Amino acid sequence: MPYRHISPFLKGRDVMNAVEIMQQLLANAEFIDMTRIMEEGMPYWPTQPAFEAETIESQELGNESYFRKIVMCEHTGTHIDAGCHFVPGKQSVDEIPVTQIIGRALNIDATDTPACGVADVNVIKRFEKQFGSVQNGDIVFFRFGWDEKYGSDNYMQDWPGLSLDAGKYLFQKGVKAVGCDCMALDAFGSDNPNHPYLLGNDVNILENVDKLGILPPIFSIIGLPCKFKNGSGSPIRLIAVIDKEM
Repeated sequence: MPYRHISPFLKGRDVMNAVEIMQQLLANAEFIDMTRIMEEGMPYWPTQPAFEAETIESQELGNESYFRKIVMCEHTGTHIDAGCHFVPGKQSVDEIPVTQIIGRALNIDATDTPACGVADVNVIKRFEKQFGSVQNGDIVFFRFGWDEKYGSDNYMQDWPGLSLDAGKYLFQKGVKAVGCDCMALDAFGSDNPNHPYLLGNDVNILENVDKLGILPPIFSIIGLPCKFKNGSGSPIRLIAVIDKEM
């Protein structure tokens, strides 16, 4: 059934069906991949296995096809944390709603946060004063600028993170997920306060996110993890959607 839909992405008629809306969105949008490449030598948590790729068959080996065996942790690269990662009995990654990482995304500048420091609720309120309030259903990212260290030893230590009061503020606002461009949302050396709090309240966490430095303060996002049965998390393909004319 056609219905009224008004969007800055759409040109012309504002009464369209869902297929027409999607066609115009695709035609007028730019897509930016926020996902790290999965490869051997990439950063990984010290207590977790490194990414490994072993060729099983290939044309060079005389086989008809080429495929590899991949060994990695669920929390490798750009990934999503499911509730059960820190809170027993909470959702596993296969239970995360398909729409969880689809919607409006906020890109909060927290580059003034020192190494091992935390971005507190004032950082969020500073963003809200300039760009409007955090809304129910938002996916919120904190840009610490730590992605610039990716590939160096410095990326793996002393990263900043989010304060617990900021995490509580976002939960009260009704956000669906919180992400960052660091190894973890909680600061290096901390007792990881946001992981049990947010995951225990069905707010997913996104880590090792790329490209926040080139994205606008507000954009749309599509993110789909693998559907691992009883998974504590999964690599996720994150795609930012912005207007070509922005």
